[in-house]
Amino acid sequence: MKKTFSTILVLMLLVFGSDLFAQLKISGDARFRPRLNIDDKTEAGGTVSNDVYYMYRVRLNLNWNLGDGYFLQSRLGHNGIAGYGVFGKGLSPDLLGTYDKDFAESSRRMSVDVMLLNGGFAGDNYGYKLGLFEAGSYNNPIFDVHYYAKSLIDIPFFIFNNDGLMGASAYYKAGAGKLTLGAFYDNAFGKSVEDADGNEVSNQNDQYTFYADYNVKLADWSFQPMAMMTVADSAAAPMTFGANITSPKLVGDLALGLSAIYSSNSVKQAETTYIDYGNVGNEYTAWKVRTKVAGKLGVGSLYAYVELANRKDTFDDATTQNNDFLFWWLGYTVTVYKGEAGSFSVTPTWRHISTDVDDVHTQSREKIEVNFDFKF
Repeated sequence: MKKTFSTILVLMLLVFGSDLFAQLKISGDARFRPRLNIDDKTEAGGTVSNDVYYMYRVRLNLNWNLGDGYFLQSRLGHNGIAGYGVFGKGLSPDLLGTYDKDFAESSRRMSVDVMLLNGGFAGDNYGYKLGLFEAGSYNNPIFDVHYYAKSLIDIPFFIFNNDGLMGASAYYKAGAGKLTLGAFYDNAFGKSVEDADGNEVSNQNDQYTFYADYNVKLADWSFQPMAMMTVADSAAAPMTFGANITSPKLVGDLALGLSAIYSSNSVKQAETTYIDYGNVGNEYTAWKVRTKVAGKLGVGSLYAYVELANRKDTFDDATTQNNDFLFWWLGYTVTVYKGEAGSFSVTPTWRHISTDVDDVHTQSREKIEVNFDFKF
């Protein structure tokens, strides 16, 4: 009787488990990347460095369909720069790849972190999500300009934030397009402090950023006007506006893209008590224009764009400084294998960075690399 009962219990668990895991979709990717990095600052009196190193990354997506449009999404990966680790001997995991000052190791084995975790509802006419979710910054430069005015180019939000935002976002089908609204929780600065006599010592609010866009298709062209605004007591609080335009396939399978972004910050340097990495702690105006071409070309796929950007700083003594940026990205992907279980592709890539400060050339950087991508 005990055997029979145990057998029935195991069968029930198997049935329940198979039904549960049938709602779970597992996917992911892994990348190996050798890179030649040439960083030349000699025209501004600096140095030139040449370095070859090897990077690697793995990400695992766990997506649950809860039924009736409700979902839970998560991603596991490494919370290093763009999710990468660097090849090297290594002794133990370390987030930044180094261990204090007593070791000369070039890298360590990666740790695994929760990169995304959000849940919500997705329907035909409306939806929402809460938690830690993707920004989509790889193809949308408004996040770079708004959060990383110091860098502006070379997808800094994707690199340094791993494309993650914390907060809430909702969309609603409005007219011919889709309206998206977001509220992002940037920093937990908020705290009030009083002394023993009840006098206020300090009082700061948390930092939030609000986002809106409207995505509409007209004659197979996609138009996406956008706006972002940060509310902060102790750091830069920019307002940013822009638009993305994507064409249908115009030449063969190639489509064109255009992005134009403008941002301004009126917080003075004397008013700033905290600066996030990538922020600028003075008044400034900034803009960026990106022109892109992408699509199937020959045996592979082309992805290329050119960016021009500028940030004009205004300091508390009324002096100004002009910072000019040029960036291009050229990549060509060839799929070596594609099957039902996954794919393997190779992408040689060349990225070029050029910066000038008040018409003085300060940096030229080349990142020449090959991506070996496995997707499953």
